[in-house]
Amino acid sequence: MPSLDLQFSLPGVTYLDGEGGTPPPAHPGDFFVAQENWLAVAAVERFLEANPPGTLALFGPPGTGKTHLLDLLEREFQRRYPEALILRQNAAEFGHAVAEALAKRRHRAFRKRWHTADLVILDDLQFLAEYPAGQEECVVMLQAAERGSPLVAVASRVRPWHIMGLDRRIGEILVGGLTAPLALPGVSVRKALFRAAFGRHGFLLTEAATDLLARELPLSPRQILGLAQEAAHSLAERHVDYAVAQSLVRKHNRKALVSMEQIARATARYFHIPLKRLRGPGREREEVLARDVAMYLSQKLARRTLKEIGRYFGGRDHTTVGHGCRKIEELAATDLTVREALLMIEEMLGIA
Repeated sequence: MPSLDLQFSLPGVTYLDGEGGTPPPAHPGDFFVAQENWLAVAAVERFLEANPPGTLALFGPPGTGKTHLLDLLEREFQRRYPEALILRQNAAEFGHAVAEALAKRRHRAFRKRWHTADLVILDDLQFLAEYPAGQEECVVMLQAAERGSPLVAVASRVRPWHIMGLDRRIGEILVGGLTAPLALPGVSVRKALFRAAFGRHGFLLTEAATDLLARELPLSPRQILGLAQEAAHSLAERHVDYAVAQSLVRKHNRKALVSMEQIARATARYFHIPLKRLRGPGREREEVLARDVAMYLSQKLARRTLKEIGRYFGGRDHTTVGHGCRKIEELAATDLTVREALLMIEEMLGIA
């Protein structure tokens, strides 16, 4: 394979400088990157250079742009190497395909196809934890990547070496390659995204309106595109000033509320606990953790008072609820299991 230009800049990426950022082109399909995600873009660029490490791992919560960056990687790799074989799947699909190949005694052909690829891309790696045979196949493929072929790029919601139930060898190999976290866009990126997304529909946002939207609505790029689409259908005027932005913020916040019932059901599903037990008096460790998570999310997402939350969750005292919420808030900063649970439940609720 021919060598790549070591100075190339990834197409489809718009870099922003400082708090306001340089005015980007009005194209919401770009990946807007400021300081919080420079490292991830640099890792993708390095992966496309000559003689890269064999693996690339991107990780971050939903909405941070992992799949978008993998799209740009795939597109640029194909452009530079038109004859290259690129294989891409969601990790769950990969795990299912491995199991099916084994059941039909086609495992050798399956492995040959994947190992002769030039680039393999696996998204949502955390779902591979449910497929033991898929994990074993992934280990073999990553070991081959360490030897130089194929190149393997993965994305996951948490650091791969911290995914519960995932073969530790996968994390050990990935941590030795290129790794980079992705964070939700900061204010400067959100400003650029709001300008681009609304500009796509012919809107002109005042600076005050842009600043308000960016600061009051910490949304993902996907959510910002959706908000602009809704505004295009509901607003007759294409001039968005501070007052109009305020109404958009209020409307979004009203719509964003979820009920305690929805939160409790999603939490019960995630922890594999019956809803009755989640709301009941049980004190088993798993029940207490799940209940504290549900109460914390009820305060954060449903914006209910501690008394209301306590009443819903078995008539608990508001001080008990407050203690549980504070505990989860503290654990979320240090405990990857709790952090992943919060992210996954929010995604189940359509918040992430």
